[in-house]
Amino acid sequence: MSHALPRRRPWLGRTAVLAMSVGILTGGIPVLDNVQDAEAATKRCSEMYGTPNRAPRLGSLPGFKAPGPYQWRTRGDTKRTYDYDNPRRALSGLELPDAATLAKIKPDPKLYDNATPEHAWAYWKQNQAKGDNRYKGTFNDYVNTLYSNGEGNSRRGNAYERENAEYFKLGGRDWYCQYSLAEEMPELYAEIVQELIDELGEQKAKEVLKEDRRFDAIRNSGRQKIIYEFKSGREIGRAQLLIDQKMAARGYKVVYIFGRQPTRNTMDLLKQHGVSWYQHRAVENGRFTPNEHTRKDTAFTDPKNGRSSRGAANDMARDSGRTEEEARRRAQARAKAPGAVNRVRGPGGIDFSTMELRYITEPVKGKGMDYGFKARLNDDEDNNPSWGGGEKIDLASDSMFTWLALHPNRFWVNLNPDQPDQVTDDKLAKTDAGHVLLEADLQMKHDLAKVMVPDNPVGSRLWDSFRHVNGAPCWKTYRFFIEPAPAQVREEDGKLYILDAPMDVKAEKLEIKNPPRCDQPEEVQEYNFRQIRQIAIPEVEKFVNNDPQYADLRRVYTSRIAAEWIKQRDAVKPGDFHSIIGSDDASAWPARTKWDRNKVYADYMKSYREGDFHFKRKYEQDGTVLEFEFATGGVDFSKQPKRNISKVRFQAEHPELPDTAQQSTKSTVQYGDTDTGYLGGNNYGKAPGGDGDDPTPTPPGDPDPTPTPTQQPPTPAPTDSTPGGHEPTHGPQDPGGDLAHTGSSGVGRMVTLAAGLVAVGGGLAWWMRRRKAAHL
Repeated sequence: MSHALPRRRPWLGRTAVLAMSVGILTGGIPVLDNVQDAEAATKRCSEMYGTPNRAPRLGSLPGFKAPGPYQWRTRGDTKRTYDYDNPRRALSGLELPDAATLAKIKPDPKLYDNATPEHAWAYWKQNQAKGDNRYKGTFNDYVNTLYSNGEGNSRRGNAYERENAEYFKLGGRDWYCQYSLAEEMPELYAEIVQELIDELGEQKAKEVLKEDRRFDAIRNSGRQKIIYEFKSGREIGRAQLLIDQKMAARGYKVVYIFGRQPTRNTMDLLKQHGVSWYQHRAVENGRFTPNEHTRKDTAFTDPKNGRSSRGAANDMARDSGRTEEEARRRAQARAKAPGAVNRVRGPGGIDFSTMELRYITEPVKGKGMDYGFKARLNDDEDNNPSWGGGEKIDLASDSMFTWLALHPNRFWVNLNPDQPDQVTDDKLAKTDAGHVLLEADLQMKHDLAKVMVPDNPVGSRLWDSFRHVNGAPCWKTYRFFIEPAPAQVREEDGKLYILDAPMDVKAEKLEIKNPPRCDQPEEVQEYNFRQIRQIAIPEVEKFVNNDPQYADLRRVYTSRIAAEWIKQRDAVKPGDFHSIIGSDDASAWPARTKWDRNKVYADYMKSYREGDFHFKRKYEQDGTVLEFEFATGGVDFSKQPKRNISKVRFQAEHPELPDTAQQSTKSTVQYGDTDTGYLGGNNYGKAPGGDGDDPTPTPPGDPDPTPTPTQQPPTPAPTDSTPGGHEPTHGPQDPGGDLAHTGSSGVGRMVTLAAGLVAVGGGLAWWMRRRKAAHL
């Protein structure tokens, strides 16, 4: 074996080097005696990984690519998958045994086979004997946070090294992998160690240095010497970086190659030490064979078929914790698990509050359905982890089945001061989807009232713009409601990509009993209403599309789009959910949160009668300046225009989306260069007894079958709240038409969530009280 720097007798002996570099001290939660692959001896990469015998062209390698969008990232990297075995994941649903069985388990994992219940229980007993350093969560948390990840980190790191060596073709005579600096260049290593002792002090050096520095890949010959460090995760080790800084100062090009975008802290550290970084975001696939101890998850599955869904979305959601405290404990444990430097984004790294269903495949009978969520990424998962993912995936799944199952005539909610007995349909009231719609209606009312108060720039501009003749400005009663704006989707090859699903806030006239009195001329009332629509409504629209308080509404709505597409596909060729569609039975997906529609209605009426905000303004009336006191007090998905964008546009604007969505079942995949990612899963698995007979297709002209005689007829939506007093109209019958009709009329109707101007999100209930008068 030849090297640019030949091996020489070090002036500082090997024993002395080892004595001074005693390793990084670990604290906090003790690490597991994990299954670790023995460190490989230095070899040519071609011998270790079977790479070509010819060295790669320098310009094709990280750190040497030409400037451009892919100078520091591999183009098409998310298409690639690298596999590794992680058998402990099969124990994701494991719990502790009874006391007698647990008592027989010795706290020595070496006595049991890896990835068996006994092995996990032994580790737990060993861990719990650590006093204050023990893991303080539940046993199942421990399994999924430390036990499984400890094994996965090491094996993932090794697999990622292979992926990079193979992809970049690090072969030929000059590329070495797992290169030991202490063994191959002991004199240089001793020199670097001494420099660090002089700079840091002997005690500090002992704390941060290890016995050796192994380079994942190195090229020691030629005009440019190169060192690559492969990190499947997003972080680095301080000891490595100190030595790499010294190597960079000696003319080596040192590049850290990450499988995920590094954290801001990592990027800053690399810059400070003169080291560059690169991203090769191939997607990891931890392989395991499910068994009776694997967690059962019914998200996006028909509970009658006994299947269990699996995927990155399921794992992330279920392991995120139900409280901030749980999430923080799990994130801190993951950060201290064995091989944590190679860990990928954990549950806390997903902003679950933004998680929406954005991708599904056609649920072909017997073959299951893939699904993918889009969510913002959280780069501070160690200190401020996100939590509550389980509730979000359940809401998305339950809502999709609710829209599939219930008859469209049940898709309505109604806040109208004249109709306390028609708040929502009885069956919809038993679901979380109904809860979300009604609460969104009420929230919108509060937000519009808040916007219209003249204590903010928008409200002040609005009131200054109102016209009035002999008295205070007013207008007739209107209902304000939310309806979908044109959604952008791409449907191709049995897949649906929901690219954008915005919502508009609209307004229409409404007749209610005993409306607030308004004596202004008709044209003045109309003008004032137009001002509300032009000035206040756009602000509320921003809330609906962006504010966290409407996140569940957006989540329920994307599930609605997915459900309508599934119905349309099922009408052409029946799939796995055929028996659910149009059954008018959503009892398998009851509300997980207790709620009372009458309580929501009571809150609405309190706001209607008393107002949310009170303020005073002065206006002239009959020659006298009077002080008037005002009080300011839902969702109509009847239309859902969709635009199936062209293939050319889809490929131009979303070139990485197909690969990102399809790979997301394996792991969270960052979407291009954005701050969002996709995480998905699938509900695969055949029902007992095989596929069975193909059911009869739903006739294309009747995408929503009439309930069978055994079903109760749907409760009609309240007609009094229909704008202008017209009866609801019917939506298009062609299943290839609008994707998701959701609102006051037609197929898929989610009807009006709100009834009057005051009832629906920002109406202005107002009255006048004379406070003082001044003659002009």
